[in-house]
Amino acid sequence: MNKAFANKIYQAIRDSESSGFLFEIDELCGFSGAKIIGTLQRLCKLILSDHICYLEVGVFRGLTLLSVAKAAAEYPVYGIDNFCQFDPKGNNQSFVESQIHNLGLNHVHLINMDFEEALENLNPYIQDRKIGVYFVDGPHDYRSQIMCLELIRPYLADHAVIVVDDSNYQHVRQANRDFLVTHPDFKLFFEAYTPCHPNNMPKTLRQDAEHGWWNGLNIILKDPESILAPMYPPTQRNRTLFFNDHIIHSSRHAFFADTILSLMSSLLSFRIFRAAKELFKFQCRLWGLPREFKGRHLSLNTYSDTLPHSQYNSSLK
Repeated sequence: MNKAFANKIYQAIRDSESSGFLFEIDELCGFSGAKIIGTLQRLCKLILSDHICYLEVGVFRGLTLLSVAKAAAEYPVYGIDNFCQFDPKGNNQSFVESQIHNLGLNHVHLINMDFEEALENLNPYIQDRKIGVYFVDGPHDYRSQIMCLELIRPYLADHAVIVVDDSNYQHVRQANRDFLVTHPDFKLFFEAYTPCHPNNMPKTLRQDAEHGWWNGLNIILKDPESILAPMYPPTQRNRTLFFNDHIIHSSRHAFFADTILSLMSSLLSFRIFRAAKELFKFQCRLWGLPREFKGRHLSLNTYSDTLPHSQYNSSLK
């Protein structure tokens, strides 16, 4: 990393702010903003080479992955997704594969695997390549976010850029900040936020988000020479929400946390019909539990046939 290269990244972001897409593909759909996609496209044109590739976590319907592939047509791009979310009909993978074929993007490689497993075993897929542009848009819980950052470190090129989507979320920013604090050879370079999640915006503001930074963005540069000064995304010192993680995880009813929260939100908003649907969903999940979880004395989150036990690391001998 040097100042001249950092200035090129700065210019790529500025160009995306003013012009959005570098290349737009009408056939694609998904959840992202034109400025985000334009930034990814320009960064890839700037950074990718025969031995430097692009990787993203969270392909969904292929909007960002294939938009990047169109802009960097001569270099390999990789997308990790096990297509288990936002896919009620189970056709997202086949849709992406058909678009790859229709658009002639033969340099696109899908890694159909859980993101954590894929990042722990990435070499067979990218081989001797390093990652120059890394787009994080997978699960957004704190642990998934921090692991996406931690596990990618051995694979990054010397001048790598990490682009983290959905940085409006406090827990995503907290994971980014924790990563930056514990790894001072990485620096926050750019941050942009929108008023709220686009799904909660009125139509006019949502259109702005679709043409802009969607649900917020953090861009992190690998900076071992410390060219850049430390900078951190805004976070709250009140850790109540993170402390609540433990309350949920240690509860014997943790399996129902999301359904119960949705039910309470519906009741407090006086959305009675929605509350009835959530109550029905709760009952369905209760009936569908494995038999071993229905006993009075078993905790849903701690039951394991590997506990209790004690063991030393065998390499100590």
